Amino acid sequence: MPQDPAAASNQSAALLSPGRPEITAAAGFLSSLLRGRVSESRLRGFGGAMAEALAEHYKHHWFPEKPCKGSGYRCIRINHKMDPIIGKVASRIGLTSQQLFALLPRELTLWVDPFEVSYRIGEDGSICVLYEAAALPPVPQAPSSTFPLLTCKEEIMMGRTSPPKNYMLTAAS
Repeated sequence: MPQDPAAASNQSAALLSPGRPEITAAAGFLSSLLRGRVSESRLRGFGGAMAEALAEHYKHHWFPEKPCKGSGYRCIRINHKMDPIIGKVASRIGLTSQQLFALLPRELTLWVDPFEVSYRIGEDGSICVLYEAAALPPVPQAPSSTFPLLTCKEEIMMGRTSPPKNYMLTAAS
């Protein structure tokens, strides 16, 4: 019998806590960017509040059986505009958005997915893995399918157009 969607959502929310390794890795990474730039008490407050905010924000968007599902929702992004979750947490510890912009990279992408946390600084920067764990066994594919399952990071890289700035394609006849 199929599982009730509300029950599945509640089960997913129960699996997600501020102490979950992915949440801890993401909050720890963001805190590390502020280390030495804010007081230790503010840094501890920021790390704890960030872990709580991420767990709350992701609680109905965490799918260990399909890690890429909801990946865009879980992405933390600074791109000339402060991510609202980071901004909200910073205001709790007394930092304004302007102060935060001065302390954090201008362009930062942080992907927080079940079993993997990755980041990229700059639009053309390399993707670096902060945390990686063994995923659940994959769901068997139908025999007629010839397309392999891709990780979230592989899906992102497929659409990547880098290096566009200094790459010239020429054709000779």
